[in-house]
Amino acid sequence: MGKEGKAGQSWGSTGPGVLLRLIRTADRWTKSELVRESGLARTTLIERLDHLQSAGYVSSNKQPSKTGGRPAETYSFNHLAGYLLVADIGGSHVRVGVTDLAGTLLATSENDLDPDDSPQTVLSGVITDLQGLCHQEELDTSRIRAIGVGVPNSVQQGPLTHPEIPGWENRSVSDAFAQVFPQIPVLVDKDANIMARGEQRQSPEKYQNMIVLKVGMGVGCGIVIDGRILQGAAGEAGSIGHIPRGGTVQCSCGQWGCLEAVASGRSIAKALMDSGQVVHSSRDIVNLVRKRDGQAVELVRQAGRELGEMLGILAAVMNPSIIIVGGNLAESPEPLLAGIRESVYGNFLPSLTSGLEIRPSVVGSAAGLTGAAELALEALLEPARVDDSIANGRAWH
Repeated sequence: MGKEGKAGQSWGSTGPGVLLRLIRTADRWTKSELVRESGLARTTLIERLDHLQSAGYVSSNKQPSKTGGRPAETYSFNHLAGYLLVADIGGSHVRVGVTDLAGTLLATSENDLDPDDSPQTVLSGVITDLQGLCHQEELDTSRIRAIGVGVPNSVQQGPLTHPEIPGWENRSVSDAFAQVFPQIPVLVDKDANIMARGEQRQSPEKYQNMIVLKVGMGVGCGIVIDGRILQGAAGEAGSIGHIPRGGTVQCSCGQWGCLEAVASGRSIAKALMDSGQVVHSSRDIVNLVRKRDGQAVELVRQAGRELGEMLGILAAVMNPSIIIVGGNLAESPEPLLAGIRESVYGNFLPSLTSGLEIRPSVVGSAAGLTGAAELALEALLEPARVDDSIANGRAWH
């Protein structure tokens, strides 16, 4: 039996939440357009719209008629009905932001992260930064609808496993936020996945099959197949940084010869420091590359070659149309992309690579925050959740 709405009608599989998902695909709709696209009877559509408007999910507007007749009423997703808090926790930085319900960033801030800090210190700092943004923007915190968080490791909405930042084992990020923001949904995913969501948002139809490489002090991938983020059985899909490639360099995970041990900001920084350079972060490496420091340029290009070998193997398995390279180290793209392209285009069959685009991120550092907003919205506006909220009188007002 379907879920019962306020008026007692059975919603079944075509409740208000499904209609809301359709409404969100365009800026505005008329009733006639919604009837045609949804397949609902006009009376049923009007009932669904009434529920969505009463709950605050949808707003209506009068549009002037081109013929001078009666103004047409149009319907839009009410992206001003609240806010999202978003955070992108990397291996050496933290970015936080506030967005509207369209995922548009309203305010952001960024701080460096000390990998030696405890999880309590890092998360407390993130929460304090978010509270600061809320105060700065004079936001009504009762209108915060959800929180999206990216973390530098694999996670399935529970305690972290195999984290890049030591000391975070068995730490639940969502629980830490829930202590300060009770009753607000908290969604968590690895940083490369939220970056992939942020990139995909730019052109969902084009980016149906895509690899997003995030390379900063660590290395990770977000993988999109048929429009969906690939999570894997244990949330470990895309963890290319810890695939052993042989060699005598020990990785931060304890294994020997991992890709990250030879092709990450961390490995480049170590090589530069061993030669007397002062390097603490991927930003320092980027600054050296921009100054045309010969050693830094060659180390970054060689890292690109190593990454390209792994990306080529991954591309041979999933056949993407595009590989996007992002993360702090990609802010100086020339030697990194040159190395990646050299390996991918030079070592793999033309039948695989001839239509494969490899390019830097166009979203840049905002990709993680934008993707965290997408993660939160996807859960917040899941049709069954919307139907349940309406049926139980939880309105957005």
